[in-house]
Amino acid sequence: MRSLFDRMLLEPFNRLADQSTHVVPILIMVLVTLIIGGFLAYCVRWLTYRLLQFARFDHLVQRTGFAGMIERTGVFRSPADLGARFVQALMWLFVVLFALSAADTPASVELVRRFVDYIPNLIAAGLVLLLGVVVSRMISRSALLAAVNAQWPAARLIAGGVRVLVMTLAIVIALEQLHIGSLPLLVAFAIVFAGIVFALAIAFGLGARDMARQWLEAKVRSSVAEEEVFRHL
Repeated sequence: MRSLFDRMLLEPFNRLADQSTHVVPILIMVLVTLIIGGFLAYCVRWLTYRLLQFARFDHLVQRTGFAGMIERTGVFRSPADLGARFVQALMWLFVVLFALSAADTPASVELVRRFVDYIPNLIAAGLVLLLGVVVSRMISRSALLAAVNAQWPAARLIAGGVRVLVMTLAIVIALEQLHIGSLPLLVAFAIVFAGIVFALAIAFGLGARDMARQWLEAKVRSSVAEEEVFRHL
């Protein structure tokens, strides 16, 4: 009877006490690391915000046109606040990784290793998005100028559609780099892109066939006229 009582009550409490002697110090160390790291992250954010304001970062961003977009989100007060919070987020990430590494458990070590291996994918996705923003602005501006020179009534709509299409492609490529729903995203983008092209082809072929015929006739006449000029020369 005594041995049964020991197995049912005493042994579980003893195992719990043994596990607590290993787990509690680790939890305390992780908690202290997060508290100190959070305070340092706040200090870094405040210092970064002051430095960006001193460097007139908001004025520089306003020239690029991103300041209005940042303010319309309602999340950040200014581009300097966005930069400071981004630095704070990076600091928090470093603190969390340091705390997990300091815990020195198999699960935390494996988690840190996986994240470190994932960093190149994050960098590649960020570069793809940055390049997509730059390229989309360049192409949309070129499309706007071409549409205005051609005297099309929906020039801004065309430029906006081109920009959205390029940014969508950049987002799909970035998500593919992150290995987030790679195949479904690519299939969905292909279907949407093919649908847009098909709809535009039908709209142009049915709604503007007279304009298309006149444009083709003008091109053919100009090419024939050029051939006649070269033949006489």
